[in-house]
Amino acid sequence: MKGLELAHAYYREYEERLKEIAGEDFDRISVGLCGQGSECFGFDDEISKDHDFGPGFCIFLDDNLKEKYGEKLAQFYEGLPKEFMGMTRMVSSHGQGRVGVLSTKDFYFANLGIDKEPENLYQWYQLSEERLAMVVNGRIFHEGDDGFMKLRKTFLNFYPEEVKLKKLASRFAVMAQAGQYNYGRCLMRKDYVAAYFALSLFMKNAVSAVYLLNGKYMPFYKWAHYGMKNLPVLGNLSDAFLWLSTSSKGIVSVPTKDEGMRQYEGSVLVEMICGEIVKECVKQEILKEPVEFLDDGVVLLQGSIKDDLLQRLPLEM
Repeated sequence: MKGLELAHAYYREYEERLKEIAGEDFDRISVGLCGQGSECFGFDDEISKDHDFGPGFCIFLDDNLKEKYGEKLAQFYEGLPKEFMGMTRMVSSHGQGRVGVLSTKDFYFANLGIDKEPENLYQWYQLSEERLAMVVNGRIFHEGDDGFMKLRKTFLNFYPEEVKLKKLASRFAVMAQAGQYNYGRCLMRKDYVAAYFALSLFMKNAVSAVYLLNGKYMPFYKWAHYGMKNLPVLGNLSDAFLWLSTSSKGIVSVPTKDEGMRQYEGSVLVEMICGEIVKECVKQEILKEPVEFLDDGVVLLQGSIKDDLLQRLPLEM
């Protein structure tokens, strides 16, 4: 059973007792499972179950309700059976505080470094994709009319358009420098360590560009490619990244229709990925015209940003 399904069943089993404690304030409390952990993304498997997995859910409280119900709800939660449907939650030293009664402000600040809606485009630009992915993932079993849901909905609406353009410009800059330029040059020098660094930077930034074009935050690197496969826009490029991962001294192996393997230069796949991303940018009218070298795309993307401060900010490199 997936962690989200287990958490939902656990909550439903004890939902009425929670309602009794909160009374008429129940509709001002949100309950669900989100945040850190593969189960919050729905990516958990048998390997994931060796730590920080098991029955559990989060009860989010705004400051006024935390003062009123925090202690009672903490006692309620701590008194719940530790075993449910044959599973017991295993908590590692890094997994403390992921479930139970949580302060809304503490949850957002611990994960984002901010506990309120960003006030300007600069603050939006500073927010990490990986951490935004953590605060909007999972499932909310009971949506309250509270600060937690208001902020969650704000972040679910994704980056403001100009911030997305700035982040895409940053991704294009690294893809051009690391993938289209330095990857090949490092291989010519037979500096294979540097070539792997360049390829890794290219892949991470290209995958991030795909998420941005889907209006989704890219999760933690361990799950970025895994989650990409289900994206409606350019999710089919996941195979190309898998093939690039087989790179050995610049040569990659690609399966053929007859179940054999054919070898290509990795730079060919790099250019193919860049071309598909550019094509999608033109389709979405993010770029008015196609470019071959992505550094030219950086100039076009930057030129579409009207906010003076955001335009002048350094690119994320």
